[in-house]
Amino acid sequence: MKNHPSHEISFRCVAIDQRGYNLSDKPKPVESYAITELTGDVRDVIETLGYKKAIIVAHDWGGIVAWQFAESYPEMVEKLICCNIPRPGAFGRRVRSSWSQFRKSWYMFFYQNARIPELLGSADDMKMLEGCFRSKEMGIRNRSNFTDDDLEAWKYAFSMNGASFKYPINYYRNIFSGTTQAKDIILEMPTLIIWGTADGALDIEAAEESLKTLRNGSMKRIQEASHWVQQDEPEKVNQFITEFLNNN
Repeated sequence: MKNHPSHEISFRCVAIDQRGYNLSDKPKPVESYAITELTGDVRDVIETLGYKKAIIVAHDWGGIVAWQFAESYPEMVEKLICCNIPRPGAFGRRVRSSWSQFRKSWYMFFYQNARIPELLGSADDMKMLEGCFRSKEMGIRNRSNFTDDDLEAWKYAFSMNGASFKYPINYYRNIFSGTTQAKDIILEMPTLIIWGTADGALDIEAAEESLKTLRNGSMKRIQEASHWVQQDEPEKVNQFITEFLNNN
């Protein structure tokens, strides 16, 4: 239970390990990681906990699922907060129209290969995973907020209980399937986009394009924060989230 003393508002917070990660189920078929399956998981969690709707807070692939959950189950989303992830439709248009975004998205096409991405992900003590968090272009800027112990915890989560890079990579292998078609509809729920402006994977223009499809949307920019905005500037991210939740 997270308390906000200034307004005496409390929220029940539930953090989900999506399928394929850590101790969550890891079905083998690639199609088990289609967006319809992932959004169905979110629906099931909300309903199993006894709620009809929830405030959804998400980042990166969790954000893709959150956007499409809001499109498919708008009645179940009270508010939506997405950190450094644009709406899928806006992202797709940006990839098709911008060399900058197309170049940054090379890995999405690379992940369509069989077996090679998994082998590289596990090679050299998961060096590829370390690069996601510590490379010059993509890595976390605030190094004190991502220690060697943090990195080892991530490696442990990927190596335990039969976990493999195969399952998270299967998310990408469903991108071009017919199930991952973004709906260009106006979302009505209050929505906040938080964006680290030094994102090495995503152009901010896709986030700005996303705002055009939101009836009640806003964006908070955090200068020089990376794609991992919640690691770089946790205090600012928490401040923006708290203000948004307290604003009725």
